[in-house]
Amino acid sequence: MIGQSDNTAAYILANHVIGVDKIQTLINSWGLTQTDIVNNKTSNKDMELLFEKIYTGQLTSPSSTQEMLAFFKHTDFEDRIPALLPEETSVYHKIGNEIGVLHDVGIVEQSPLVYFIGILSSDITDDKESAQIAAEISKAVYEYLK
Repeated sequence: MIGQSDNTAAYILANHVIGVDKIQTLINSWGLTQTDIVNNKTSNKDMELLFEKIYTGQLTSPSSTQEMLAFFKHTDFEDRIPALLPEETSVYHKIGNEIGVLHDVGIVEQSPLVYFIGILSSDITDDKESAQIAAEISKAVYEYLK
């Protein structure tokens, strides 16, 4: 689900193993008030809150937290947030793709700097150009904060 940004696992968990209502209740308990599992909608603020909770180990055990962060760090899609950042920068992120949609959200870390960045876009007509723009936005934010 994370490395290849494939939502099949999430779909199976939500619809056949755990249940949509239980997952929505859990998400709501974490304070993600703008995330709707049924309609596949969220907000940048909710993604920031979720990534902060993951990054700081608030959702699971230390070993599971490290495993999740490793998945977020080594994805099959490095063409957005991490693309133009210095090689020594760690990026823990998750992309989202649909027709006309291109997203990337995550935590950027290069000690002592640590920050969340979320790039959510819609009405995309050129995926490659949009990924390049996302990479340029990420680089500009990094350079400003550094």
